Amino acid sequence: MKLIIAEKPSLARSINYSLGEKFEDHKDYYESENYFVVPLRGHILELKNFEDYEENKGRQMWSVSNLPFFPKQYEYVISDGNKGLYRTIKKLLNDPRVDEVIHCGDADREGQLIVDLVLEQMNNTKPVTRPFIKSTTKQGLQEAFAGRLPNEEYRNINAEGKTRSYVDFDFGINFSRYVSGRTGAKALNVGRVIGAIVTEIYNRDVEIENFVPRHFFKVESDCGIKLTSKKEFEAGEEAKAKQYADQLNQTDAVVTDVQKAKQTKRPPKLFSLTDLQSAANRRYGFNPKKTLQAAQTLYEKGIITYPRTNTNYMAEGDRGMIAGVLKGYGPAFEMKRVFDDSKVDGHSAITPTGKEEKLTGDTAKVFDLIKRRFQAVFCKEPCTVLKTTVTIDCIEQFKVSGEVPITQGWKKYETVSEKTVELPEMNVGDLVEHDFKPVASETKPPAHHTVTSLGKWMQNPFRKSEEEEVDYAKMISGMEIGTEATRARIIDKAIGKDYIDLTKNTYTIRPAGRFLVESCRALGIDMSSKRTAEMGRDAKAVSRGEKTMEDVLGEVRTEIREIIGDGPMPPQPSGYTCPVCGKQLNGSVFKLECECGFSFRKVVAGKFLEEDVIRMLLAGNKTPLLHGFKSKAGRPFSAYLVPQQDGNVTFDFPPREPKPEKVSLGNCPKCGKPVYENKKGFGCSGWKPGNKGCDFVIWKYDRRAKRKIDAEQARRILAGETIEVNGQMVSLEDYR
Repeated sequence: MKLIIAEKPSLARSINYSLGEKFEDHKDYYESENYFVVPLRGHILELKNFEDYEENKGRQMWSVSNLPFFPKQYEYVISDGNKGLYRTIKKLLNDPRVDEVIHCGDADREGQLIVDLVLEQMNNTKPVTRPFIKSTTKQGLQEAFAGRLPNEEYRNINAEGKTRSYVDFDFGINFSRYVSGRTGAKALNVGRVIGAIVTEIYNRDVEIENFVPRHFFKVESDCGIKLTSKKEFEAGEEAKAKQYADQLNQTDAVVTDVQKAKQTKRPPKLFSLTDLQSAANRRYGFNPKKTLQAAQTLYEKGIITYPRTNTNYMAEGDRGMIAGVLKGYGPAFEMKRVFDDSKVDGHSAITPTGKEEKLTGDTAKVFDLIKRRFQAVFCKEPCTVLKTTVTIDCIEQFKVSGEVPITQGWKKYETVSEKTVELPEMNVGDLVEHDFKPVASETKPPAHHTVTSLGKWMQNPFRKSEEEEVDYAKMISGMEIGTEATRARIIDKAIGKDYIDLTKNTYTIRPAGRFLVESCRALGIDMSSKRTAEMGRDAKAVSRGEKTMEDVLGEVRTEIREIIGDGPMPPQPSGYTCPVCGKQLNGSVFKLECECGFSFRKVVAGKFLEEDVIRMLLAGNKTPLLHGFKSKAGRPFSAYLVPQQDGNVTFDFPPREPKPEKVSLGNCPKCGKPVYENKKGFGCSGWKPGNKGCDFVIWKYDRRAKRKIDAEQARRILAGETIEVNGQMVSLEDYR
């Protein structure tokens, strides 16, 4: 008799089907002639809280004086709702008929640890084998079971998982309590990964806020073919720019070279989870968590391969599986060069398995993306274009390019947005019409992080641009921020804690996130991507046997001890001068004080003041406009700070921009009052809350008639016109 422990119920059901035996369904497990199959529900064991350790009973572990705390032995408790399941597993494990345990956690570090911890807590002595499950199809499971290895072969993955878990426990729980205690804020979450993510979004937003654009003039011509001079002129040099434009216009623009070449466009790469999340966000507006949930459902149904992967490549051992899928898709597809073991860390890119069923909702949309990407990558017909590059001389040399499609190839399955120009036919010696003019321009601030840019940053935080190829050597060595399995959950947590906001496709920092980052910086806690990635790299080194868990934990604990020390430091000389008596102020993390009684707070409305701002206020000067304050209701605001003689500051708010004047679209046919545009329609200004007054409205979207009306169409209707909308004739009579 063999005891199979599956990570989740859906996997247990797939295993039952693949084994081909008749199973009886008990409350917490399945039984057949040769197997017990127990489905877990993810983590049924979790690390104890600080307060629950015996040595901490009765101690206030949110008090800075009781920190740091490091368990001598990390202890686990059964998570809520899982005590009955735990007893069931123990009973089956002790059944004398069971001679082998089959470990069916997901094929990653987390899946390894979930089942291992259960067996360790139960002091299991029976042999354990581990099928590394990449596909939950019947064939995939049968192959994994046939090739299962002794679980001991995965002991280093277990050690890496524990190292990450214990590092996160020590770092997160000590620093969360420490920062909360020192700032007086409630339950701040200072995690190794969440901290790095929030810090990155904070850094980007501060860079945008502090950005000062450089104004300049470009010289451009746009007479069918756009020509832009390489020369730029400073903001005050418009006359020089105009003079140069006149010179260009007085000179013939002559075609001096025409090059034509057939080019093959490379298809996009197979999906990693990060790339799939980016694609689903662009196409459907899905957030990362929603995409992962849909992909996980598809995996559990056996329709796609394991989704929590960080690579765009396939392992050499997957050739047979891919060949089988391609065979099912027909002769329009063939094997391609996507197999590279050096770029695969356990899990290949996401692909269909060949199994398909009727899907609806989010899973249908996500599978469509995966299938189309797979077909694009393995499409037999190449995507080719005729590219033309024309050189034009006119004082300086201009190059313009255009292309014309020859064969569609992989673009039949997936389109990639590309800015292409189709040039008119030109020959050497032709004159090109031109009319150069100065064009005012300015440098642009960096963009806020998007789902795509943040995902690529987490994969490889040290690459210079999103377009740069992923450094797989660094990724595989652990130099990432979080993992594919955890990022969506951590981002969701950061949003839930109100540290960051995700609106449509864009991440921005929230006041609580600013306070978290600035508090940690003031207290010397390093939440940078560099330090976070280093800890991830060290944990990964444990899985390769290059470091021990004790080595990594020792380094992190030393860092924590150095920061927390023996409690709050007494005020130290700050380098700032007291504006009352002229003596040097003593400073702590949050306050400046003088023996004459003067004091100054370094944190105002949840915002840490920068050094130059503090000096400005101490000198009695009003600050520039500052961003990132938080109101008592938690809303962000911007203001100037004005110093007071007692060391306090007051807010001076910038004048509010006047609301744009409403433009009437016409007069109401019922009461004659103006009709204005609002969020959902074009309504009479005589309407009042509570459905009082005039109720005339032209809805922007009429669900019953299935038509949309825009402002210009509403204006024409109000003017008495009969117009055509989506094949329907619409007039004012329809709204009387």
